[in-house]
Amino acid sequence: MTNINFAMLFVANDLIGEGTYTALFYIPFAFGILKNFLEIFVSRDKQKVSDKQLPSGAYIYPSLDVDYLLTEVLRDRKPVAVVRNPHLFEKYELPFVWLSKVRKENAVSPTHLEKILHWAVTRVTSEDALIIDGIEYLILENGFEPVFRFLVNLKDQILLKNSVLILVVDERAIEEKHAFLLQREFKKIL
Repeated sequence: MTNINFAMLFVANDLIGEGTYTALFYIPFAFGILKNFLEIFVSRDKQKVSDKQLPSGAYIYPSLDVDYLLTEVLRDRKPVAVVRNPHLFEKYELPFVWLSKVRKENAVSPTHLEKILHWAVTRVTSEDALIIDGIEYLILENGFEPVFRFLVNLKDQILLKNSVLILVVDERAIEEKHAFLLQREFKKIL
């Protein structure tokens, strides 16, 4: 086995040159070191969020990592959700309403912002959390201005209950000026 490795080393040296072979040999090590280095910063950021309970307020969560959101960020709160992707939330058995034009028991049309507001305000109690996943879909169906007014109204209602409102938003999916306006009203977490 060792003889084969040395033979491969000599063939590789002859074919691609010594400097190139050495560089190719060290690339995996460099990637490993870089990966470990970056994980230190990511884990530190996540640790900062999970060290204490998230204070009441309104937040933007720019990730689709719902598991981390529910188990770490909101671990001491009882969440309810307004969702576009119910499969991400079903395993947690939390109360949710599905944003869809399909007529189904747990579904509400994305154009009925007043029904969504009523559902959310009546379900959230003191110290709870409301997650809204599907802001992009609401904007697509209603336009940005009505959705922004809806979110600001909802934020005020949730803050009166000393609770948490979290918008799960992929900021790449919305216009830059809209992302800026959302960030002025909602703090970014993670």
